[in-house]
Amino acid sequence: MPPLSLAAPASRAARATRSARPTAVPASSSRPAGHRPDIQGLRALAVGIVVWYHIWPSSLPGGFVGVDVFFVISGYLIVGSLAREAMSTGSLQLARFYSRRIKRLLPAAAAVLVATLAATVLLFPQGRWQGVARDVAASGLNIQNWNQAFSTTSYEGATASVSPLQHFWSLAVEEQFYLFIPLLILICAAAARRRRGLPGRHLLLWVLAAVAAASFIHSVLFSASSPDLAYFFTTTRIWELALGGVLAVAAPQLRSGTRLPVMLGWAGLAMVVGAAATFSTAMAFPGYAALLPVAGTMALLLAGSSVHQPGFGSAAKWQALRPVTYLGDISYSLYLWHWPVIVFSVYVLGPNPGWLHGSAVIALSAALAVVSTRFIEEPFRKFEPAQARRGGRRRASTPSYRAVYALGAVLVVVPIVAAAAPYLVVEQKTRALSQELDLAAYPGAGAVHSSAAVPDMPVRPDPAVATADQPKGVEACLTAWDPRSMDLEDCVSGDVESPRSIVLVGDSHAAQYMGSMDLLARETGYRLYVLARNGCPFSTEPLHSGTVIHKTCVGINAQTIEMIIDLAPAAVVTASLTPHGYQDALDWEWDSAEQAERGYSIALASLRDAGVRVAVLSDVPYPPFNIPECVSADAGECSFPAPGEPGPLTLAAQELDGVELVDFRGYFCPEGRCEAVLGNVLVYRDNHITDSFAKTLALPLRDSLGL
Repeated sequence: MPPLSLAAPASRAARATRSARPTAVPASSSRPAGHRPDIQGLRALAVGIVVWYHIWPSSLPGGFVGVDVFFVISGYLIVGSLAREAMSTGSLQLARFYSRRIKRLLPAAAAVLVATLAATVLLFPQGRWQGVARDVAASGLNIQNWNQAFSTTSYEGATASVSPLQHFWSLAVEEQFYLFIPLLILICAAAARRRRGLPGRHLLLWVLAAVAAASFIHSVLFSASSPDLAYFFTTTRIWELALGGVLAVAAPQLRSGTRLPVMLGWAGLAMVVGAAATFSTAMAFPGYAALLPVAGTMALLLAGSSVHQPGFGSAAKWQALRPVTYLGDISYSLYLWHWPVIVFSVYVLGPNPGWLHGSAVIALSAALAVVSTRFIEEPFRKFEPAQARRGGRRRASTPSYRAVYALGAVLVVVPIVAAAAPYLVVEQKTRALSQELDLAAYPGAGAVHSSAAVPDMPVRPDPAVATADQPKGVEACLTAWDPRSMDLEDCVSGDVESPRSIVLVGDSHAAQYMGSMDLLARETGYRLYVLARNGCPFSTEPLHSGTVIHKTCVGINAQTIEMIIDLAPAAVVTASLTPHGYQDALDWEWDSAEQAERGYSIALASLRDAGVRVAVLSDVPYPPFNIPECVSADAGECSFPAPGEPGPLTLAAQELDGVELVDFRGYFCPEGRCEAVLGNVLVYRDNHITDSFAKTLALPLRDSLGL
């Protein structure tokens, strides 16, 4: 969608999410025949890369490749273990397999979830409680990757604060992989039994290779079109786990001399470290790029399995040194703890950790990992139900693992139940948003040019629920990316029986006026069509992020222009996020200011030339920090300087004859400073204005448009 420039208020947090991609939880181990200390050393390398990257991303810009290392290791160990069992016995003891996963993964994870929830209540403002509570539930249920991909904390989530539990996404990917891979192995074993002469190992190799190929092709295509979503998808990551499994199944058949494994080990190390040092978040990842760290990890695993008595001239020997393997031993807990420590420390101490701050984070994370490994991981991993301890193949059946599965259920449910408490505290405040705004007590924008005294009242909305103060009614239209399949009647509000209409078009900064436009349309007798789409400026020129060009909006806008002309509305109103806002919140930009203005000019002129009245709402000042969090701490210190140059949409409106400009800047920034609270109404929910404040602009909007 994460080292951190991170949980600095609002937009800085979102930028940190992109500048340091969230990485993977170290894979759980299911040790193959013969202990492999070099694998623990490989885990140490991966977790070291990840932690360094999360704290000081500029010095290791591709450190997110640690996710690939962990996925390959996990596939190698888990698939290898299951394949050996299935090929030797013809079946799998799935109850035992999943009980081991429960004991290995859930206790430490549950401890981190509960501790993070407690730290959230103690340190974060209430406005972040519900988001973390949702993340606790998603992490506990192992669907955090989908939650990250589609929630406001994904890469497209403008100004979303970084989640202290974002890193659980990779654990979710692995757990989802564990759900289907045993079944696949069982099918291969059964097919081999039915067709005598068909080696089960060969069949499994071909099936794993086919799964890896399909996932890799999907990863390449999806990463090129939607890298922010592809990063979190299970389907774009399966190939990495599957290739680890391919190696585990094929490795026993491979033979080599003494020199090749040594060369292979150093080459693999160079590939992993080289990727960490040279890759960046501008790449379409995972896609093709992930091949380098994946191949490097496979080379290191193969080298370690081939060198039986490695000397100091081999990478495997250095990986097997006890200080290195100990870091690998605590790598799971270290990963679980280090990210919340970073997020909370950055929130308290400020973004961009220096050497002292970063070193303290490493020390605290390592200490928590040591304690977690010693007193949580190890005792639970050794736990065996009494019936299973008594031995016997018949006794080691599903019923003997009931205690483990009950434990797993408790470890999942307890954090989720605990998360419900802070969630409901904020939810009570959210319900108050449904109450009508009393303009006498809460004049909002109306207080700017009024001489009447504003009564002393609590801020509305409460900063804790500011993000929920959004216009309601036609939300589906904001994400309808195919206008041809959209029913326009689903996008209508205002006076729905009126034959006259007005249209609101643009991106989310146009959509934020839905509430005020709806009030205006109801009062003046117009149907309101909302044709705004999140992240889609009303322009004919595409934005880009790195090498990815976002062309979808250009085609959508062309179709939208045709639809508007067919509607023949009395007026079209539009607004847009500024280029600075797109760059800061989403890391999207135009090639130049001239290109940006040209794109808006062409779109506006197309409507004007068709005889449609066009009005542009001036840019909303972009706050440099999280306004709700600031107001919850000290409302008196939350104003910021008014912006200088207008944005390209405003400039286009000023240059085009016949296009009107509605200048609201005086309502946001009276006396040269932009206020966080006006007339007892909170102005911003993030970089968007609250629906409550937007509604107080309905009268100025009506007067400006003359409707």
